[in-house]
Amino acid sequence: MPLIPGDIVDERYRVDDLLAYGGMSAVYRARDLRLDLPRALKEMVPYPGMDQAALAQLREQFFQEAQVLADLRHDNMPRVIDHFEWEGNAYLVMDFVAGQRLDAIIEEEGKIPLDVTLNWARELFDAVNYCHQQGVLHRDVKPQNVIITPKGEVSLVDFGLAKLMDVGDQQTRTVMRGLGTPEYAPPEQYDAVPGSTDTRSDIYGLGATFYHALTGTPPPTATQRIVDPNLLKPVRYYSDDVPEHIDGAIIKSLALQPDQRFQTVAEMAKTLFEKCAQQLTGASGSPV
Repeated sequence: MPLIPGDIVDERYRVDDLLAYGGMSAVYRARDLRLDLPRALKEMVPYPGMDQAALAQLREQFFQEAQVLADLRHDNMPRVIDHFEWEGNAYLVMDFVAGQRLDAIIEEEGKIPLDVTLNWARELFDAVNYCHQQGVLHRDVKPQNVIITPKGEVSLVDFGLAKLMDVGDQQTRTVMRGLGTPEYAPPEQYDAVPGSTDTRSDIYGLGATFYHALTGTPPPTATQRIVDPNLLKPVRYYSDDVPEHIDGAIIKSLALQPDQRFQTVAEMAKTLFEKCAQQLTGASGSPV
């Protein structure tokens, strides 16, 4: 049963509002009653009728997400504060990031101005590049998982589909199984073969996210494009003020074949920001 405002979880967290619900989890804005601080409380939500073996695997993978995030420290991502079980269910506690989801901003405002989009892109690229350096694939980069704070800063959230990379072992392990949202998921993400996704899968998600921001419309799904390759229109078809090199970089990132995309976030960032590459720095001051 979903939590409702006023519920007290684990004698510590008071539920204030439901922020998001879908897949196999729900996220609430909550208040830490001991520290009097806002938190994001993520609750595991099993499918109805899920058998015990599947439920045990889901719980294990849910806590693996906590372990992944607990090791990540970046200004553009929330921290995991705690994870626990309560009344037979599993929970994560994270930093609460105040702001508005990028998809909601696009829905309200339509096409996002180029300069604003590029400012957000710098921070999102930095966050995803950091994840890759730590051996983590996000695998669900999309406007719904990008929070824009009141100060105009970016926060990448929801690592429920993350995958851990092992440089010495091609057999990566998935934190939470799922396919992602079709408009932002590359075709290889639908492949059941282990190791079929890699850093280029996140590059597809980045391209799809900024395509949506600059055009005001999400790109067609990978399966739609396989049926009709002409469905994907250039960014300049919708926004002729977008420079050709930026349009080309975004379209390249959306290539159906991974080897035809940028191979790293740094490569994509360099091309996307080729006229301002010297200004593009990572969190530590090094180039993305």
